[in-house]
Amino acid sequence: MAERLMGVETEYAINGMCGQDSADRAAIVSSLLDLARALPNVRDATSSGMFLENGARLYLDTGLHVEYATPECPNPWDAARYVEAGHRTMLRLLEDFARGPARGVEAGCFRVNVDYCGSGATWGCHESYLHKVDPSLLAYHLIPHLVSRIIYSGAGGFEPFSAGLRFTLSPRAAHIQQAVSSESTRARGIFHTKDEPLCSDYHRLHVLCGENLASQRAMFVKFGATCLVVAMVEAGLEPGLGVQLASPLEALRTVASDLTLRQPLRVERSAGMTALAIQKHYLALAEAHQHDPFMPPWAPALTAEWRRLLERLEEGPAAVDRVLDWAIKLSLYSSHAGRYGLNWDRLPFWAEVTDRLLERLEIPAPDGPTFLDQVTGPNTPIPEKAANLAKLLRAKGLDWEELRRVLAERANFLALDVRFGQLGAQGVFSQLDEAGLLDHRVPGVDNIEHAMENPPALGRARWRGAVVKRVAGEIDGDWKCGWDRIFSRKHGRLCDLSDPFATREFWRPGPPF
Repeated sequence: MAERLMGVETEYAINGMCGQDSADRAAIVSSLLDLARALPNVRDATSSGMFLENGARLYLDTGLHVEYATPECPNPWDAARYVEAGHRTMLRLLEDFARGPARGVEAGCFRVNVDYCGSGATWGCHESYLHKVDPSLLAYHLIPHLVSRIIYSGAGGFEPFSAGLRFTLSPRAAHIQQAVSSESTRARGIFHTKDEPLCSDYHRLHVLCGENLASQRAMFVKFGATCLVVAMVEAGLEPGLGVQLASPLEALRTVASDLTLRQPLRVERSAGMTALAIQKHYLALAEAHQHDPFMPPWAPALTAEWRRLLERLEEGPAAVDRVLDWAIKLSLYSSHAGRYGLNWDRLPFWAEVTDRLLERLEIPAPDGPTFLDQVTGPNTPIPEKAANLAKLLRAKGLDWEELRRVLAERANFLALDVRFGQLGAQGVFSQLDEAGLLDHRVPGVDNIEHAMENPPALGRARWRGAVVKRVAGEIDGDWKCGWDRIFSRKHGRLCDLSDPFATREFWRPGPPF
């Protein structure tokens, strides 16, 4: 199978303010979905959501968040393009909402990955890759890739379960608890065993450890490289040989926390390899076979971009601080620390101090700088520990006041990270991009407005979109849609989309079930 299909599900966080007060999030989400029903669509056969005229699916998912699933895309340009089309669709709905009856409510939509407010929530960017591999073979070959690709696919931000400010390449990594898992809302795994093909004669790899990204280049390489790894496994090349991680979870934590990109990972039958070296391993194999018949026609272009990105990463974070989400954030946040009078390099130390103090105090989180009054005041519940820490700080030329300033500014950093991913003109990434300060765009990821209303040219999404566009306005219709079928009980007709590479509309009579 030379042609490939992939898809992306973006989970959006929604919030709203009415003056200084929080607005009813459920009401905002409900209003946005009501507004979406004014778009050309056919009702989802399995939920209250809908399929749009570009072949995508928009619906309400668990946790009261809106989710946009792209149509099946034949290449990484389209995958990134339709992710962007989802963002534009959400922005259009927000604009319609702002003109509606709830005029005093300012709603926001965010491509974020974790909640810093203590709820433990995380929003994911799930990927799907069509394949014909025995699913039991995939974990072995994919896990080293999924762990090491964080060096370009990480969203960046702060560790969500730390009471301090500890920067990480991947905030969502803190929510991954197993190497392999069938769970998607708890006990999540690096590799997800879900295999729901939604078509005939194929399997579907479902990746849920990824993150929502703003950089087109990061998205492009993430989707394309992972798709090529799957293609190589399908062809029997065994790309995971020689890079098996001794402890995948430990490696995940190491990569996420390593801002130098130089920390070696424990690899079986090896003295250790960096995440960058593991990615080079996969890339070298893809380059050696990029012109083979089993590879998609876009493989050479993808491997060229993959190599350029890894070569820049070899130079360190500064070489990609206008390109990749995590590196853009690292540069931005460290600059902000300087403006706040904080030493960025000491923030991990203060995070460790804060987390250890919280363990001793047995409280969930510090209440800003007043937390220090509980620790250092005359009534401290841990006098010996506080005295020993104060002595340690003096030996390092530090004092409690610096930690007080860190805790006082913590909320500002977390708010900045949330606003980084906000859609629209208020988003920090959008502002940097508009000012011409970034270099993340990929030639070919364009025509976003067209992608909002039209499906990809290859595969069944083309026909799904065409049918949705045609029947959406039927007043007397009772059309419903799924990934593999569109049907009307009233008309007694069904469009069979079970072939993911369908080259025409295939209609047959009868009920769908």
